[in-house]
Amino acid sequence: MTRERILEAASEVFADRGFAGATTRAIAARAGVNVATLAWHFGDKQGLYDACLDRMYERLLAIELPEELPAERRARVEVFVQTAFRFALANRQTVRLLARHVVERRSLPDNVRDRWTPRLLDGSWGPLRALDLPADRDWRLPLLSLNHLVVRYALSRPEDLAPFTEAADPWAAVEAHLVEVACRLLEVPA
Repeated sequence: MTRERILEAASEVFADRGFAGATTRAIAARAGVNVATLAWHFGDKQGLYDACLDRMYERLLAIELPEELPAERRARVEVFVQTAFRFALANRQTVRLLARHVVERRSLPDNVRDRWTPRLLDGSWGPLRALDLPADRDWRLPLLSLNHLVVRYALSRPEDLAPFTEAADPWAAVEAHLVEVACRLLEVPA
């Protein structure tokens, strides 16, 4: 589908060059379309940039955990962390685009902060609900810390992680480590 091909190409170009350095001409060339096609689908460069982020958050909000979750809270945290980490790996270009935006501008994009963050934290997102966090505490900062770790590790290359683990599969070692960190952050007993 042309729209998807454009979004994939745009995510790569924005991640590589940032918003200011990316051109619609470079995005069109990477997608194998002309600039008029970009304009027809997304309006302008900002519309395309927002669409890249929107697509990632729409996918994130569509994540469903298995219907039968383990009864033990630690096992539910493990499922949640594995799902989040694998999502970040599968969406590395857009995650990198978002991280680059935050580093360059020292803030989240407006549409992420105003539209998507409240929807993730409003209590209706199934994966977060599955954690069954006690209501007597504010969990937003621990969850943000976990989010930052997931993003940072997802942006790493396996060869960069290899010196930090004896595991044959650095991604598996990172997943296990993230589960341990999440359990500590979310005060899940061992």
